Amino acid sequence: MDNSLKKFAWIGLGVGLLGLLVAAGLWLYRREFNTAVQAALAVGILGLALAALMNPDGLQRWLGGRQARYGSNAAVMLVAFAGIVFLLNYLVYKNPKRWDLTEDQSNTFAPQTVAAIQQLSAPVRAVGFYSTTFATARDSAQQLLERYKIESNGKISYEFHDPISDPGLAKDFGVTRDSTLVLMMGDQRQELSFASEQEVTGALIRLANPETRVVYFVTGHGERDLRSTDKDGLTQVVQLLTKQNYDVQPLNLAVTTTVPSDAKALVLAGPLVPLSESELKLVDDYLKAGGSFIALLDPGVQTQASADQPDPLADYLNKTWGLQLSDDVVVDFNNSYPNQPLFPLNASYGFSPITDKLQNIATVYPVSRSVVISGTAQTFPNLTYVPLVKLDAQAWGETNTESLSSQTGPSADEADIRGDATTPLNVAVSAQDTLSKGRLVVVGDSDFATNNVSNQGANANLFVNSVNWAALDENLINLTPKFPTQRTLILTDVLAVRLIFLTVVVVMPLAVLALGAVVWFQRRRHV
Repeated sequence: MDNSLKKFAWIGLGVGLLGLLVAAGLWLYRREFNTAVQAALAVGILGLALAALMNPDGLQRWLGGRQARYGSNAAVMLVAFAGIVFLLNYLVYKNPKRWDLTEDQSNTFAPQTVAAIQQLSAPVRAVGFYSTTFATARDSAQQLLERYKIESNGKISYEFHDPISDPGLAKDFGVTRDSTLVLMMGDQRQELSFASEQEVTGALIRLANPETRVVYFVTGHGERDLRSTDKDGLTQVVQLLTKQNYDVQPLNLAVTTTVPSDAKALVLAGPLVPLSESELKLVDDYLKAGGSFIALLDPGVQTQASADQPDPLADYLNKTWGLQLSDDVVVDFNNSYPNQPLFPLNASYGFSPITDKLQNIATVYPVSRSVVISGTAQTFPNLTYVPLVKLDAQAWGETNTESLSSQTGPSADEADIRGDATTPLNVAVSAQDTLSKGRLVVVGDSDFATNNVSNQGANANLFVNSVNWAALDENLINLTPKFPTQRTLILTDVLAVRLIFLTVVVVMPLAVLALGAVVWFQRRRHV
């Protein structure tokens, strides 16, 4: 071998050792003998071989010297250590075990979730569509789905795609919104806007129990058209319901004697004329039998009813459910759509399964009326209320509707309906009868769910969540959201604060310096 190559032998040795280290690191990280590991291992072996070829004399001297003996002992120990590590990794890989060390067990699935996973009759594929804008939501969904994958022993798989960089794939899956998760089992599918244990487990249960889930939209009173693609239609929210395996059907109460028994929920979206007494009787019977009713009721200025015309539905809601539909129009100069004081935005949400995922997302309600909870625990002991959408404390319900079109504009006075910081105006309220199990959602506006506005903020989600809550079968799933326990150390004792400061800032650093000085002095004595 040419002696001129000896000086490059150390390069080959360095490349070889580096290649072996990279190969070992990749294998320990991935636990797969993939192409990257094979390539790094090949580079390592090739580097060592070249080093030996370029300096064979040095290799012979090393093998026959004291360094070789020490090196062989070190090599045996290294091989033994690597063997132990390999064996432990293999045993852990074949027998995976997870421990949840959090105080509130926030990383442990609820028993209902475990049962739902065990009852899956076929593999489930989860496909998430998240752009870089929703990177945080994607990471959260990935962590959650990884837990489902492990719990199901791989029966549940997942993958993620960017709908912006791959719009064709998003179109193939029928996905029109960013941050969407699609779960599929056979020919069944569920589409979710939020990835949480409650939502995913509910979707798994619905996939495993593909029963007919019919939602009826009341017709015959000039309601919003669920088939119309115009700006005033409801096709966008209807499509979202369809993607969640709802069968959306129209229902004319004037030509039927009862609400169909397969109705999961009944929706009345923006009637222009009031329901008749006979139609209202059907709704009442349905609610008393444990049904669910969602009423989107616009203020009088948007309907065709005269001011002196009675409204049986408004009277019924007030007398039977303790919910008063105010004869007003909400005005909000402080928290509304830009330059649109009649388009109030939510100031906050109540705590309900309908709104618990919407806490930081705005909703808008063009030309709405306020909904007042007039019932109390004394007058309606079997009813529970949740103010779903609360308006700004400065908003008011204008009762003089003629002032809305005047040159001076509306202004709050004593005749108007006012809220305050503790009891703001509500534009949406839910109620539940603990005896009959009937559920009711009343919103003082129907525009928020139309094609023209439903894509604003969380408008569509609020409507779909209302239907989901109304149609929920409590026998299938009843998961309570888990919130991590927040613990804060608050020191009020001045002496304790000073002792901690003295120990951490003074005593510990001085102890380290003193120990260093002792070591230095001992070494100086033996020099």
